[in-house]
Amino acid sequence: LSVVLIEILMSDPRISPLLNRLGGLYRDPSQVERDASSLLTSVVGKHLSPKIDDLVENNGTCTRTLCLKGTISIHFRGQEYQQSMDIYLPPGYPKRPPTCFVRLGAPNMFLKTNHPHVGSDGQVYLPYLHEWQQFSHSLIELVVAMSSVFSADPPVFTRTTPQPPPVPAPAPPPVPAPTYNSNSSGYVSPPPPAFNSTGQMSPMTLHQLEMQLSKEAEEANRIAQLAREAQQEEEQQRQAQEHWDTQNLKLSREKVQKKLYSYLIDYSKELQRDIAADLNDQQKLENSTLADQIRTLKRQNGQLKEHTSVLDEKTTQIQDWLVQARASAATAQEVPVDEMVVTEEPVHEQMLQLSAENASLTDALYFLDKALHSRVIDMPTHLKEVRRLAKRQFLVRAHLAKITKTL
Repeated sequence: LSVVLIEILMSDPRISPLLNRLGGLYRDPSQVERDASSLLTSVVGKHLSPKIDDLVENNGTCTRTLCLKGTISIHFRGQEYQQSMDIYLPPGYPKRPPTCFVRLGAPNMFLKTNHPHVGSDGQVYLPYLHEWQQFSHSLIELVVAMSSVFSADPPVFTRTTPQPPPVPAPAPPPVPAPTYNSNSSGYVSPPPPAFNSTGQMSPMTLHQLEMQLSKEAEEANRIAQLAREAQQEEEQQRQAQEHWDTQNLKLSREKVQKKLYSYLIDYSKELQRDIAADLNDQQKLENSTLADQIRTLKRQNGQLKEHTSVLDEKTTQIQDWLVQARASAATAQEVPVDEMVVTEEPVHEQMLQLSAENASLTDALYFLDKALHSRVIDMPTHLKEVRRLAKRQFLVRAHLAKITKTL
């Protein structure tokens, strides 16, 4: 009961209605609900939310599945960023691994080309997904793995497009706002711009126009300066990213070279050991003299001759015995069956006769049954003879049992 209460408290109430809408898409909906709830209630998945979305497979099929949309935290160069992600739970989960996609959170964000773990369509390819096991892997560990990989090499970057500064248009001279005359019934129109007797603007109006133009020029310069700074910042970021990629490539190349060098050293040592063993065997063969081999062959030849003489002697003995046995068998007389077994005591003779009679009675009963089955005799005759023979067999067996008990 406590386990059930803990699962209810830790489950996310948003997932169960979505699974009900999906019907029988998953073979184990309770497992899907537990895994998704554990991720959404964890620290790494607190910015994710469950939705129903279409998952397009690589073979072109489209399936409506449970999708966890939102962001995951990554740390890049001392700063924390939120990376937009879509984590789909495909049909067959948890046997099948989740399908993850990197999403762009802003119009000026772009996927990094030739990323080792993200395709051109944003799909994530990780060893953790390739080695996915139902009972040893989890969604929380998957998010932690993606956060670690993307912190080392972010899959997206931003590109700022500076806007050209607007061309300042000549502003008309300021017109004073209309004033309200309390003594009259309406507004009083503003006075016209002040002109001197020669038809030119007054110095005050020219000064105001120059001030406004200078302010617009300063604003345009400020915008251009901001655009230049943004461009410089993007260039610095690009150079830093290139430097980072260069260093990462250099480190990877050094690791590969070290592994290759270590493999070649081990292979060279193993090859040297094999060559030394072959040379040692060859030297041993060369050191063995021809005289030793001849002595060994002579000794083996003597042993073979001794075995051959013993075999010939035994063969001659067997042949002599066969001749004697055939001669004795030709001259021997046939022994009657009743004289083949000779007992020492009369009681033993009695037991032998009773055993023979018991066996003969058993055979007689068998042939009576066979005669009845073949309709050679009728049923009354069969019953009469069986009753007589069975009575005799009972007496014989009782006599045998009595003799056996007395011995």
